[in-house]
Amino acid sequence: MVTRRTGRMSGTGTRRRAAALAAALTATLCLPAVLPGRAAAAPSDGSGDIPAYRQADDAKKIKGTAGSGDAPEIEPATYTDSIGRGEKRYYRVELDAKSSAFISAVAAPRPGARVKDVGEGLKIGLENVDGSACNGATQPRFSAEGAAYPIADYATRIIGANDQCQKAGPYLFSVEREGPATSDPARWPLEIRFMAEPGLKGGPDALPSAPDTGTGRSEETPQPVTGDEKKRAHGGSGFNDAGAVSKGLWKDRVRPGETRFYRVPVDWGQRLNAAVELGSSGSPGEYPPTIYDGLGVTAYNPARGQFDEDRFVPYTPDKSAQAAVYTQPVDYGRRFAYSGNTPCVAGWHYLAVTVSPQLSRYFKSTAPLTLRVDVTGKAQDGPRYAGDARAAGFGVGEDDKEQAEKGQSAADAQRSGTFRLVAYAGIGTGAVLILLLAVWTLAARRRPAAGAGAVPPAPGAPGGFPGQGGHSGTVPLRPRQQDQGHAPGQGQGPG
Repeated sequence: MVTRRTGRMSGTGTRRRAAALAAALTATLCLPAVLPGRAAAAPSDGSGDIPAYRQADDAKKIKGTAGSGDAPEIEPATYTDSIGRGEKRYYRVELDAKSSAFISAVAAPRPGARVKDVGEGLKIGLENVDGSACNGATQPRFSAEGAAYPIADYATRIIGANDQCQKAGPYLFSVEREGPATSDPARWPLEIRFMAEPGLKGGPDALPSAPDTGTGRSEETPQPVTGDEKKRAHGGSGFNDAGAVSKGLWKDRVRPGETRFYRVPVDWGQRLNAAVELGSSGSPGEYPPTIYDGLGVTAYNPARGQFDEDRFVPYTPDKSAQAAVYTQPVDYGRRFAYSGNTPCVAGWHYLAVTVSPQLSRYFKSTAPLTLRVDVTGKAQDGPRYAGDARAAGFGVGEDDKEQAEKGQSAADAQRSGTFRLVAYAGIGTGAVLILLLAVWTLAARRRPAAGAGAVPPAPGAPGGFPGQGGHSGTVPLRPRQQDQGHAPGQGQGPG
């Protein structure tokens, strides 16, 4: 009986261990299901407030100064600050003599803010500490009358350019908010991003010359792409959560007064050709007035440098409207041409689509948006960098193209990569647990079989139980044991 009781205890323990292993296996294989999902999207019916510009999750807080003497230092990273009406903010940067610097600023007025002057905006500059300016100063401006929306551009220090900022040392980056005294009195969130592009192998002697193509624009802009297949786009509220799109037709919806951001991978030798269409209203009325600056699109290069100016077009609610952009080819040598902000780097290019808040009289919720995206030209080999340009934010990889085909934002792509990593780890751990469970089960089955085939010791033989003839049977039982009512032959030995 002791043997049988022991066998039952062993079987119960084995079953418990097997159940525990099975539970652990299930938990491991199901682990990806509890990963954080995609953030809740804005309501598709247009309810709720227009989302504000989303700043980078890893941005560092900084406070620029009104004077340059005690300006805080910034390094290649993303920072957040704010700027008031008429203010100028200074930041200090240390530049080497090898890397080109792209330092951008994004001003993001609150949704619904009003601007009084079309020429209102920012002045972004980079200068030596002696006050001499570098050539890469810019002035992004609002192009739609009365409506505020995110605006951005950069200041640059380009290695090999003909300016005063080629030496290593301290420099001053500045952002100034320009506008009349009647402008929006609120402080605007400011996002600053410092990107350092590695130099080329071979140093300055390896720098290519500017191409002999003027501005690089064709006499005729190619027609937008056509077709029947339409994909679902997920525009973001800023550069950091912009939805990726690839060549083809993409559908989205936008609220009046909203700016939605999209990103497209454009490689060396290629150029972006995009057209954005806003559909007509269902019930415009008998004599619908035209909304000037009703629809706008702005294109940016990977360092957030603005191409030309905002392109706003009128909107009449009984007709659709289309705004288009056609960028210059991505050519390293083009940065040395006298043509303003040029797409001198490969990587994610951005489209910012703005719809006038005045369209709310025609669209009570959201308006239909169609993006016709094309990337023309054959991808070419990029320059021979002396460092990791992809890590610095420049260049196009296969993963970028995959994200664009799927319409993923940067956060979506990161979550997808994490999901795959955990899934692979779960599958590997699950395989190990299955093997352990199989070995444990096999061992548990063999133990009872071994116990059933064992021959019990003969009475009186060494190792026998008390009262069955073993040596321990010669030991007299204690009175307490005699009172327990043992069955004959099991509780006492020979007298």
